[in-house]
Amino acid sequence: MAHGNIEDIYDRLRKKIDGTTVRTSWNQALCEILKTLYTTEEAELLIRMPYGISRFEKIVISTKCEKTELLNVLEKVHVDVNRK
Repeated sequence: MAHGNIEDIYDRLRKKIDGTTVRTSWNQALCEILKTLYTTEEAELLIRMPYGISRFEKIVISTKCEKTELLNVLEKVHVDVNRK
C-alpha cells in the first residue's frame, strides 16, 4: 500500500493533521512521533480518511479499501494507540 518514500508519507499525514483544528509544523521530532504511532500502511489509510466523524461506508469509499482490510487496519490502529 505504501506509495512514495517514508518521509513523504509522514509529511502527508502531518499535512492531514494540520488541516484539522490541530496545527502542526514539520520537524524531525514530529516525524519520529508519527513513525512510532503509525506504520506506513496505517498512515496512508489515515491520509485518505475523511475529516470528521463519518459512517463506515463513507470511509470505505474515501479510502478505496475493501471492508475487511479497512476493519483490520482500523482495529490495529485502535488497539495500538490504546496501548501506547
